[in-house]
Amino acid sequence: MKTIITMVLALMTAFISLANEQLQLKEVASFKENRPTAVAVSQGGRIFANLPYSSYSPDSHTVSVIEILANGTQIPYPNKSWNEKSNNVTNHYLNIQSLVIDSQNDLWVLDTGSPKRRGVVKGGARLIHIDLATNNVLRTVTISNEVLGNQSYLNDLRIDKTQSFAYITDSVDGGILVVNLSTGAQKRVLQNELIATNDTQKTLVIEGITLNDAANFYATDGIAYDPQEEMIYYQYRPFAGSSALMKVDVNVLNDFTLSRNQLKDQVTFVGNTVIADGITYKNGFIYLTDLERNAISRYDLKTKKLETVVANSDISWPDSIAFDAEDNIYFTTAQFHRLPGLNNGVDLQKGDFKIYKTTASTAVEKTEFKLKFAPHIGLTSLEDGMFVNHAGQDPISQIEFIASQGFKGIEDNFMKIRPVAQQIAIAQVLERNGMQLGSFVHNTTTWQDATLVSEPSEVREIILKEIKETVEVAKRVNGKYLTLLSGKSHPTLERQYQKANFIQNLRVIAEEAEKAGLILGLEAINGTEFQGTFITKVTDAYEIVKAVNSPSIKLTFDMYHVQIENGNVINNFDKTFDEITYVHMADNPGRSEPGTGEMNFENILKYIYKSGYKGFIDMEHVSTIPGKEGEQNILTIYKNLNEKL
Repeated sequence: MKTIITMVLALMTAFISLANEQLQLKEVASFKENRPTAVAVSQGGRIFANLPYSSYSPDSHTVSVIEILANGTQIPYPNKSWNEKSNNVTNHYLNIQSLVIDSQNDLWVLDTGSPKRRGVVKGGARLIHIDLATNNVLRTVTISNEVLGNQSYLNDLRIDKTQSFAYITDSVDGGILVVNLSTGAQKRVLQNELIATNDTQKTLVIEGITLNDAANFYATDGIAYDPQEEMIYYQYRPFAGSSALMKVDVNVLNDFTLSRNQLKDQVTFVGNTVIADGITYKNGFIYLTDLERNAISRYDLKTKKLETVVANSDISWPDSIAFDAEDNIYFTTAQFHRLPGLNNGVDLQKGDFKIYKTTASTAVEKTEFKLKFAPHIGLTSLEDGMFVNHAGQDPISQIEFIASQGFKGIEDNFMKIRPVAQQIAIAQVLERNGMQLGSFVHNTTTWQDATLVSEPSEVREIILKEIKETVEVAKRVNGKYLTLLSGKSHPTLERQYQKANFIQNLRVIAEEAEKAGLILGLEAINGTEFQGTFITKVTDAYEIVKAVNSPSIKLTFDMYHVQIENGNVINNFDKTFDEITYVHMADNPGRSEPGTGEMNFENILKYIYKSGYKGFIDMEHVSTIPGKEGEQNILTIYKNLNEKL
């Protein structure tokens, strides 16, 4: 590892987001064993949550619905008696999956009626209506056996208090249960109905864990209600890998005279959003628990624009979303993808399950960068990603955050030494966000010795082994661009002989790279910090690239090293432009963020932009300001530079 860290030192030396200093995750409640699936907030700010008594629930499960007081205390709601385990369905919870606050500030609790998911108990599937003013149960509405299957699992609900209807999804049997709260009439509609013919269904992958259950594709999960337009929105269950969002007018759902086909014809495919577990409507947006991105996202119903509201590695399988009177967002995290039943019997739970609150609910416009700036997810170590304080140590979460800021690519100096599973997961998250992998380091072993300038016959096998390993990594990560370092000078050979050897050895690398469609950018690194390096000046690197004469051996133009060794950055960029495949940027001295040193990046970037350069520009620098403040400063710097292009 020390070798790799030293090697990387040679290289370093608003999609939409609110994940910045203004939008922090505030912990509302924490649970060690029981997963919260829904949270609801009253108009007066009272917070409620439910903890299902499901197949995954521990024997220590003692409470199903809680109120979270202002001091963080959790109390059984509406009282202890309702939360006691009992087969008496009259005044005891069995297995609560969801709860919501209606427009008149009453609480509705959805009981699946299936304790431990062992089948629906007769009369157990219910809606429980509670008056928050008195904390009394006003009534229970039993879901009829005529609309239930024995293995039905009622998942989520929305209440239309104006017309007195409830709408419930079923994550096993599918469709939407429509309940007339005035008459008691009930029906199940849209069961096994494919609405989204252009759905972008795929295998669900969360934090590197692959989940797939296409057999239950038509089962329904997330549901949202727009009271102004009187519209119900819904999605299929997340395990099916569907991002489709559908809508149907409540007046259509409420009409019990329509035939199956007549009702189906009134359902509209809205668009592909994200794979979500819970959704809700607010002010013209559908807010979604974005499972793949560890995020809360939102979909603009008018513009069809998808935005990330907040992304954070702590948002591990967000399940439901609620708003308070000030439009702050509350959501649960349940880590369902980490259940033993989905991981060969291994419990992968990380920390407690949480309910979080954010301090805002309005997204900001993402930056459309004119140049392809690429933040790094590992510069001097696997743990020092550029935005690690915002997104956490998980590289997947870091990439999601980077995508949410509008960047189109990343750099990773450590890609070649990452575990294969992590390489694959990185490739998947990049593809999911429409991003590309910038460069990663090719010669992680030979950069520190004189291999590449030695007699070709003596080092051919070493060189071939290294490039073939690189090719395999590149295939896994959909990579194309590599950073190539010259390594050390030979202790006894004259420089001209070393140069001849270097050219021949690069041609061996080029032959394999051309077959794989890869491009290696030879980077000159300064000899002041890295004494003994063979290629320290960009002029020498340019000469070598010209001599190799291969489409797979080009030039990496690192402004920091050029400034130290050659100076005159703009002129040298212009002179070497025809061979440049990749650019690195950092200020000098200190290899820090732009504006902290002697280089005029406003002028340099303007020149690069006007030159027509279309490649990536790696943000290969550290921050002089620690923590989130420093990361936010970096974002501000690049946005300001972008505006001046």
